[in-house]
Amino acid sequence: MKRSAKITYIVLTVIAGLAILLIGLNNYAESRIKKSLEENLKKVSATYDKVDVSILSRKAEVINPYFNTGSKTLKVDTIKINDIHLWDYITKKNIIIGNLDISQPVVKIYKRSKPKDSTGKANKKKFKNKLLIKDVNIKGGSLQIFGKDSSQHKLFTSINKVLLQRVKITSETLQEEIPFGYRIDIMELDSIFFDLNEQHEMAAENLALTDNNLNVMNFKIIPKYSKSGHQETIKVEKDRYDLSIDSISLKNFNWSIVNDSLKIQSDLTEIDNVNFMIYRDKLKPDDTAVKPLYSKMIRQLPVKLGLDSVSLRNTYIKYEENIHPDRETGVVEFSNLNAGISNITNIGMNQKDFPKTRIDVNADFMTTAYLRVDWEFDISNNNDHFNISGEMGHLQAEQINKFLTPARNIKANGEILNMYFNFNGNNNSASGDMRVEYRDFKVEVLQKNGKEKNSVVSFFANLIVGNKALNEEANYKDVSFTRDETKSFWNYFWNLIRKGAMKAFL
Repeated sequence: MKRSAKITYIVLTVIAGLAILLIGLNNYAESRIKKSLEENLKKVSATYDKVDVSILSRKAEVINPYFNTGSKTLKVDTIKINDIHLWDYITKKNIIIGNLDISQPVVKIYKRSKPKDSTGKANKKKFKNKLLIKDVNIKGGSLQIFGKDSSQHKLFTSINKVLLQRVKITSETLQEEIPFGYRIDIMELDSIFFDLNEQHEMAAENLALTDNNLNVMNFKIIPKYSKSGHQETIKVEKDRYDLSIDSISLKNFNWSIVNDSLKIQSDLTEIDNVNFMIYRDKLKPDDTAVKPLYSKMIRQLPVKLGLDSVSLRNTYIKYEENIHPDRETGVVEFSNLNAGISNITNIGMNQKDFPKTRIDVNADFMTTAYLRVDWEFDISNNNDHFNISGEMGHLQAEQINKFLTPARNIKANGEILNMYFNFNGNNNSASGDMRVEYRDFKVEVLQKNGKEKNSVVSFFANLIVGNKALNEEANYKDVSFTRDETKSFWNYFWNLIRKGAMKAFL
């Protein structure tokens, strides 16, 4: 045999040997990874149709996996694993994956009691390796959470697209409430539904999180029953809400879990085109539970909240109150309401320079009267100190009769020219001053039927109501009021206004 032919033979033999070795290693690695995937799927009680592994392309695929833990189920069309880092797996048993595609996952979570997992801590301690997935792409599917009745959704949302980055599982992350680290880069959800309580449900058409900006479209709180039907579901007074918001936008939105508590922060929150209808039937007994002021509500939230600035634009609020079964409801309306709110936060309340919450509101009251309100309170203050001041412009008495006549059996005539108020208070009491300018103001106390005038009572009522000429300047009247803690802040504020008005009219 010639020397050149011999060398060629040796080279071909080596190449063939290497090829056989590579094929053998490929088959070995494929079988190892396939076996590892199958064993781990069995550990989490998962079933599947097929597991495919291709080492040459560094890909794997699980067809129709189904997970069932008793209280949670997950059904997926396919899970595709791309860019498997073989060397890390062979040398360190670490699983590093470039990309994970999950198609049409259907997640169902049931409210069921389950036995304590006595092996849970031990299993967490045994996890000595790490799992890192650089990108997780979820397309389609749904998330469904059920209440006590497993046929009724507590929450439902359709998933359009979710992109997670750097999903990591280590022995340390397994000790956390969410047992893996991750970052949400993109999240798009459709048809969101949440069962709030026995009387209301919440819905949103779309939720999108992109580049740390969260946008929610067509957000709604929907009453489950008519006004009369609502009354059948409650034992004490409870408001019926009907709320719709065209869009909610949170700029530079961030959220995290800190010490088992959810933390939400945003630089700017914009809420546009709000329609809020509130109905209260006073025929039910009072709810005597203590009603905390807003500062205390925020202070005691289970969520850590940090909203630097909130803008509320083009809002309409209608409050209806039914006091007498044979009369129409009393109505109070605020239209063209715009508000700027700063520092809604319960983060860092121990710091000396903790910022006060400030709310500036402009609106039309009862369609015609200009209304401005400046409201300030300190969430960190345990006494719930606040200041609220403002002014109201020209208001015809006919406008306030929409509330006074059905709710208080009073009919007013004349006009209020201007009203100014400034009150300081806390959780217990408030005081301040108020000025009302009015002209030709008279009241008619109606009969019980709410229609005919009670002439005798009206005569004596008008004896004590003074009429001011247009150019006569009204004086500020001192006002004070002790709060009933079973009533809301708005009842508290209304009583201050009522006492100030009575002093001005007498």
